Amino acid sequence: MIYYETNIKQDVILVEPKIEGNIGAIARLCNNFAINRLVLVAPQVNHLDEEARKRAKHSIKYLEEAVVVNSIEEIKENYSLLIGTSAKAGLNYNVYRQPSFPWNLSEIQTVSQGNMGIIFGREDRGLSNEELRLCDILVNIPIPGNHRVLNISQAVAIILYEIWKELSQTEKRISEERISTSIERKILFDLVEDLIDFLPYEEYRKPITFHSFTTVVNRSFPTSLEIHSLIGIFKTILRQLKKSEGEG
Repeated sequence: MIYYETNIKQDVILVEPKIEGNIGAIARLCNNFAINRLVLVAPQVNHLDEEARKRAKHSIKYLEEAVVVNSIEEIKENYSLLIGTSAKAGLNYNVYRQPSFPWNLSEIQTVSQGNMGIIFGREDRGLSNEELRLCDILVNIPIPGNHRVLNISQAVAIILYEIWKELSQTEKRISEERISTSIERKILFDLVEDLIDFLPYEEYRKPITFHSFTTVVNRSFPTSLEIHSLIGIFKTILRQLKKSEGEG
């Protein structure tokens, strides 16, 4: 396999893994795809167990150097982009499970600020809605057969391959405009969150509306100029609304 040079560092994040063999197999995949590191969130088993080492083969370094944390919240700020994965695509009413698909990852190569984290859920029940809320994008692998759930190591292989494929095109697409950073997007998101809180809107709808907005923006990989234009628009709207309320 020939690797294309990229500034993007990718971490594979496993949430509460409980099968040693799966952790070992995924460590091997991390080596195959030149992943930066393996991160384990509240592992249920010893990732240095003999079975994990046996499955990892020549990739034991990913087990020995694995980062162990208690929650996704603990590491979220380390990443400019968090990709969540799920075997279950959501219905229209569940905005947290509205997926992208592996072949829609073509713009991931434009994210060059900081690290990218790819989160895989529990072997038996995946990621919760609360955990998906922490992700910038949700990716689902559609399966045509009757049994539509992949083994976690199979899912990791497919996702890592699709990301590698997009990052290793013969000529990397280079945009003339600088892609927005996570800090710039956070300024916009904080402003939009303030605007939503200010509006006379049903409380239970506010987090859903905010999540929908951030998902649309993150999926589009906007440029810095586009983000600053949106910041200006929403800042003006919020200022005018507050002014009108004061005059009223």
